[in-house]
Amino acid sequence: MSKGRLLLGWDTATPTSGLVLMEERRLLAAVEVHLDRSSTNRVFTALDALLQLLERERGDIKAMGFVKGPGSFTGIRLAVAAAKGLALSLKIPLYPCTTTEALARVVPIEGNLLCPILDARRGQGYGAIFRWRAGKMERLTSDMALNVDRWREMDDKVLFLGPGVKALRFKGLHPTPTIALGAALLALEKMEKGERGIDPLTLNPLYIRPSDAETNKGIRLSPWD
Repeated sequence: MSKGRLLLGWDTATPTSGLVLMEERRLLAAVEVHLDRSSTNRVFTALDALLQLLERERGDIKAMGFVKGPGSFTGIRLAVAAAKGLALSLKIPLYPCTTTEALARVVPIEGNLLCPILDARRGQGYGAIFRWRAGKMERLTSDMALNVDRWREMDDKVLFLGPGVKALRFKGLHPTPTIALGAALLALEKMEKGERGIDPLTLNPLYIRPSDAETNKGIRLSPWD
């Protein structure tokens, strides 16, 4: 049986980052990666380990579903640079999505308003509201950084999910399936619709609000935003 090309799902925007490899609609391998501020070497080490496990090579990857934020400023900046480099070297398209979209995609629960939530620190949370209807995911709001108390006011109206549930002590679903899987599934759906993805050079991170460095020192993180 011949082997098909691979779809890579990549998330390093969240505290527990991850990589997944899919072939058509089959999940072949997944791994979680914990990053620090120094490098993304562990991401590539993990990717090569997954490929070796599958007896495949980087050249077998045909496209990448990528989480562009919001989330950790450091994780997003490092990930964008690394993802651009990998996509350019392999000459593959990128299919970016937000962290909230990826979270909502891996929890296809109908009958509830879903609110993927992440800890934004400084007493805030990143989130957005989605709904599944007739097997399709609908976005109802943009991604927002709101005070935790504002999010808590929605407690009886939405189902919170994702890493912010534990970090912010909300009621909701945590842990959830890997966010990287959501990125890969969203990319797959776009590919099946004939969408071509984006040029890696045009990829920009999604921060929503200024970083601590910008706020405290008045600097900009050019060219990242």
